[in-house]
Amino acid sequence: MQRAVIGTAALSGLSYIGLLSASRSNGRLLRDIELLRNDRKTCPALPGLHDFKGVIHVHSNLSRDSEGTPEEIIRAAEETGQRFILLTDHNNRKIFAQGMQGRYGDVLVIRGAELIKGGQALLAVGIKEYVDGHSMTIQQAVTAIKAQGGLAFVAHPWLFKEWEVEGIDGMEIYDIADSTVAQIWKAPVMFADILTPGAEHPESVFLRGPLTRPDSYLSKWDGLTQKRKLVGIAGNDAHQNVELFGRLIDPYPLSFKFVQSHILAPALNEPALMRALQAGHVYSSFGLLADASGFQFSARNEGLLGIMGDEVPVTARPVLTAQAPHVGLMRLYRNGQAIHVVTSDKLEYPVREKGVYRIEVALQIGGRQYPWIFSNPIYLV
Repeated sequence: MQRAVIGTAALSGLSYIGLLSASRSNGRLLRDIELLRNDRKTCPALPGLHDFKGVIHVHSNLSRDSEGTPEEIIRAAEETGQRFILLTDHNNRKIFAQGMQGRYGDVLVIRGAELIKGGQALLAVGIKEYVDGHSMTIQQAVTAIKAQGGLAFVAHPWLFKEWEVEGIDGMEIYDIADSTVAQIWKAPVMFADILTPGAEHPESVFLRGPLTRPDSYLSKWDGLTQKRKLVGIAGNDAHQNVELFGRLIDPYPLSFKFVQSHILAPALNEPALMRALQAGHVYSSFGLLADASGFQFSARNEGLLGIMGDEVPVTARPVLTAQAPHVGLMRLYRNGQAIHVVTSDKLEYPVREKGVYRIEVALQIGGRQYPWIFSNPIYLV
């Protein structure tokens, strides 16, 4: 009995030491991130366009699996500097009678729904009326969304099968829930972060868990964009409904701060944002590392300016230019293959070949590289 007590005490002591070590590691990581954020550069604005940062794929108490109120959602958006919310509650008729829509102070809410059919999910953005997706094929649902002037994005791409459907505007290239499931092997580390004694570090659970490069989604996207234009977005899939050991793991402010989609548009109103989103004037970033606002990726030459989502003639001999507010590892991809890498806050690359070109930026923090920015492509034709 005495040996068992001693053994239990020793195990508890080792566990406590491990948690203290995790706490110190988390503290160092957050301090390193804060130092990085302080070294921020201002990027010149693109003419006539503003960088509106926001969140896509958000659920409220109109979804069966969330109790989040409209007030909590708007407050979280204001606290984290979001300018728009694409609200996508699980599809039901209440959305169109009670759901948020329009301006709430400085935040624009665009109403939509998440339609799920046989495990396949679509984000119907900007629809005005209920679409009974359960009684339709995926093609019929997309057609109904488009008939209302809405946009159709594939959510949870690992479950989606009908990629030949016409009218799909884009896909999630990242989703918090999907990434968490894919990184389930990190569960012991995340549990250690949650159980860390002393100061709480909820951000570290996200940094050491779901913050990862979505390799399979990017590979799928790269293959599809060589056949047709397809806009990539980040999915917050925010529910504010995950509790563990009495702690709320996914509060709206943290989910919103973690990852954002940035839309480049001339004004903050629904028509302007919908047009820019459909055109692919969008990039995604892990804002929990650093605010990416101001990032740009363009194709330039005398009298020519093309931005993300645009088609640009290769005969114009453009120079692809990327600029970020922090120095990072900038990778230029053509048709899914990295063709140029530089550690800088600026990249320039003359283009002479047709192809689908996009940029990724990673940040070096505490001896480790973290993915940060994913641009939409520029299509050289």
